[in-house]
Amino acid sequence: MLRAVIFDLDDTLYEYERLNRAAIEKLCAFVCEKLGVTQRQFREAFDRGRGETKRVLGHTGASHNRLLYCQKTLEYLGQPPAGLALDMYETYWGYMLEHMRLRDGTEELLGYCREQGLRIGICTDLTTHIQHRKLRVLGLSDFVDALVTSEEAGVEKPGRAIYEMILEKLRVQPEEAVFIGDSLEKDVLGPERMGMHAVWFQGEDDGAHMTAASLRDVRRILDEIH
Repeated sequence: MLRAVIFDLDDTLYEYERLNRAAIEKLCAFVCEKLGVTQRQFREAFDRGRGETKRVLGHTGASHNRLLYCQKTLEYLGQPPAGLALDMYETYWGYMLEHMRLRDGTEELLGYCREQGLRIGICTDLTTHIQHRKLRVLGLSDFVDALVTSEEAGVEKPGRAIYEMILEKLRVQPEEAVFIGDSLEKDVLGPERMGMHAVWFQGEDDGAHMTAASLRDVRRILDEIH
C-alpha cells in the first residue's frame, strides 16, 4: 500500500536549468559593471571557482554553495574575497527566486496526495538554506511533511543515506513510497535500489521504468500504484 510520495525539487517541481543560465548571465553583467572586467574574464573565473569547489567538496550539498563560487570568482579575478561576494550571491539567487514558477499541475497533484492521505516528502541535493527559500517562494512549505537535503544527509543522491533519511522522517517502508524526479540515476535507479517505486519525470519512455511527461500524468500513475 502506498503511504508517501517523495519529490525531487529542482527541474521537477519547477524549471531549474533555464533559470540557472539566466541567473548566471545576470551575475555576469553585475560583476562586469562593478569591477570593469570582461564577460570572458568573469566566465573563466566563475567556471574555475565552481569547478574547484566541486573538486574539493565532492558529492556534498556544500559543493553547490553559490557563495563559495562567488568568493572564488573574486579570488581568481584578483579581488578582495569578501568585498562583493554577498552581493553576487544575492544577485544570482534574487533572480532565481523572483522568476521561478511552479510547473503546471503541481498544486493539483499535491492536493490529490493530501486527499488520499499520502505523506509528502522533498528529497533534494543542494544546501538546506536555499531549498527552504525556494519552497517558501513557490508556496510549497505547508505541503511538505518531511524534507531532506544533501547538505543534511552528508551525501548526494544516489547515496543510500539520503533516501534512508527521508524514509525515516516520513515513517514509511521503502515499498510504501514512490519517488518522482527528473534524474534517471538519482530519482529512479537510486530509489529503486532501495525498494521504492519510482517515476522518471519527463524521462525517456524506454519500457523499463515508469515515466510521466507532466505532473498531471503522475496522478494517473499514483492511482495505479495506490
